[in-house]
Amino acid sequence: MSELLRAEHLVKEFPVKGGVVHAVSDVSFAIQEGETLGLVGESGCGKSTLGKLVLDLIPLTSGKVFFDGRDLSALRGEELRALRRGMQMIFQDPYASLDPRMSVGRIIMEPLNAHHIGASRAERADMVRVLMEQVGLRPEFYSRYPHQFSGGQRQRIGIARALALNPRLIICDEPVSALDVSIQAQILNLLSDLQRQRGLTYLFISHDLNVVRYLSDRVMVMSLGQLCETAPTEALYAAPRHPYTRFLLDAVPQPDPSRRNEERALLTGEVSSPVNPPSGCRFHLRCPFADERCAAEKPELKDLGDGRFCACHHPLGV
Repeated sequence: MSELLRAEHLVKEFPVKGGVVHAVSDVSFAIQEGETLGLVGESGCGKSTLGKLVLDLIPLTSGKVFFDGRDLSALRGEELRALRRGMQMIFQDPYASLDPRMSVGRIIMEPLNAHHIGASRAERADMVRVLMEQVGLRPEFYSRYPHQFSGGQRQRIGIARALALNPRLIICDEPVSALDVSIQAQILNLLSDLQRQRGLTYLFISHDLNVVRYLSDRVMVMSLGQLCETAPTEALYAAPRHPYTRFLLDAVPQPDPSRRNEERALLTGEVSSPVNPPSGCRFHLRCPFADERCAAEKPELKDLGDGRFCACHHPLGV
């Protein structure tokens, strides 16, 4: 597989009264064409902010994003506009991301209009109906409005809109977190089918580790704006190297009754503030393995072999 996207040393800081929110702090990663890279972490760790930085929806404080080998920060005007057609987003809230004043047909057609795709409105309408069928919506729903659909159907509308420009990369920002469990499975299966049919690449953001495991080839774990660990999915779930990853996995409800009495390590203490993050390892105040080095020295993301990377002075099992 060839590399489709590379992010280098991304930093995003938001000035607030009394200080600065360190939302994303020196994050680097790459996504190969055709793969799904999962991104997990607690609420407020910077996952969604990272996704928006990749798409240039919010400006970087520093760092660079390369898409298909081209530096987005070096592009302007039509050149940037043309490249961004290949990068789209599916949003978390399937209702708030849709304009209630617009019909489904107009919502899905909007990117086609913006990029002047299709020779006429009738041709674009035909393209929209094809997209609706591809995501499991009946074409006769073309003139209906978002409030007339269920949550799962609204998310299908959002997926159709993301597909309209035939992108290569889609950022999926918690796309099933607002849906019932049975509907989540339907949407995940739809995303998997579309990836196979269209050769799509996903950055899949979620706090639900079971959802990420189902869809992802590799997983990145993020804590307080920094990456803790990256590994192939099954390797990470079988034997996490970072203590934070182990705590996240131990917090996942266990459906197997025979394993419910297994000893689990649960996190204690409060999450540190991104306005005043701790020195050294940002997880050290909650980590039972932390020592003076962890408090003083920031751990680098080190290559542990077999596709594993971990930012910890005392990685588990090493």
